Amino acid sequence: MQARIKKNVGDVRSALDQFLFEKSAQEQLGVYRFILCATLFYIACFRQMNIDFLGVESMIPRDAALNIFPDFYRPYIQWFFWPDAWVAYVHLLLITLLGLAALGLTSRPLMLLTWIIHQGVLNRNYSMLFGADTIGGLFLFYLSFTNCTSYFSLKNVLFKKNKNDCSSKSDVNHNISISSVFFRLMQIQLCIIYMYTGFEKLKGTTWWDGTALWTVFANPQFSQFDLKFLSRVPVFFAVGTFLSILFEVYFPVMMINKNYRKYWLIAGVMFHLGIGILLDLMTFSVVMTSTYILFLQADTVSSTVNYLVGRFKIAKI
Repeated sequence: MQARIKKNVGDVRSALDQFLFEKSAQEQLGVYRFILCATLFYIACFRQMNIDFLGVESMIPRDAALNIFPDFYRPYIQWFFWPDAWVAYVHLLLITLLGLAALGLTSRPLMLLTWIIHQGVLNRNYSMLFGADTIGGLFLFYLSFTNCTSYFSLKNVLFKKNKNDCSSKSDVNHNISISSVFFRLMQIQLCIIYMYTGFEKLKGTTWWDGTALWTVFANPQFSQFDLKFLSRVPVFFAVGTFLSILFEVYFPVMMINKNYRKYWLIAGVMFHLGIGILLDLMTFSVVMTSTYILFLQADTVSSTVNYLVGRFKIAKI
């Protein structure tokens, strides 16, 4: 009996080690880095046009920047360590770092610096915060600990690795292990986000009576199109409301089940694409759906990239 328990414990430990430490996922991380950082780069460029809202003339005084956060979301650290007079230059630095990260011309320390500045910008003026900023910043932190520039990176073209590289095999394996852990953490984090969001929706009465989507799409302040004609088909919004909850609550379960994972991911793309078009939240939709790359097989990502390289005659990086 004792031998059997010891064997079972050993099997669990071996499976856990393999799950956490042996997944390099360079293809998925490379493509995901490009899409996420390019999207955050676009958002930052758009925000640069209103950079005064984050500086000396901000509607929120510097000493009250954190107090405006709800208690649950209020950070303990004031990430905006630069003076308000420097905000325009610091934000230009953020744009530059995000652009370099999208191209793969970055490193782990630079990625971490990019995340710190990104968080500082968000903390300085909570009223300018977008959902894409929050989710994007979260995964930008995880990416800073991965080998996300090993694939689909301009660095591979400009700085080709020397065949006589003196890096030890143990150092390489150590880097892969760390990258593998944070790759898994990103997968787990996305599952938690969806599941938590789904259970939070269950606290609202409109999600139980099936009118939640109607209250959003019928509001001209949110919807980009006049969908009031659909009020004649109330079942449309009722079904959409309940399917939204089911999709989010059961997202972790479907990611574990490889047989149904692809169908859930396709449903997620359609779900977020609809939100992006109808509510003009395309950047948020891109940030969310880009995380689905983390659940694709490496050969699927590689074959897709190779097809695009051949189709559009792009230099393979």
